[in-house]
Amino acid sequence: MPEKQLRETLQDLEQTLERQGSVDPAARERLGELVQEIRELLAREPGEREETEPSLVDRLSEAMEQFEESHPSLTEAVGRLAAALSNLGI
Repeated sequence: MPEKQLRETLQDLEQTLERQGSVDPAARERLGELVQEIRELLAREPGEREETEPSLVDRLSEAMEQFEESHPSLTEAVGRLAAALSNLGI
């Protein structure tokens, strides 16, 4: 169940990012790279999922700080994704 929730949260973040037209292109690219990295991680078998350094959760938290004031809905979506990753132990 947690992996399904992570996939749904990831999809929600992508949809929210698409709706946010005024996101800085560099920040948008950074989030896109993180999303791709998460997708690649999910494509692996659970036993083959290695934690990256710095962790995905840490990098998502850093990205979230960039959007706190300017894009609250994006901040919320990134926060949910970080929590879902953490719940899976990633």
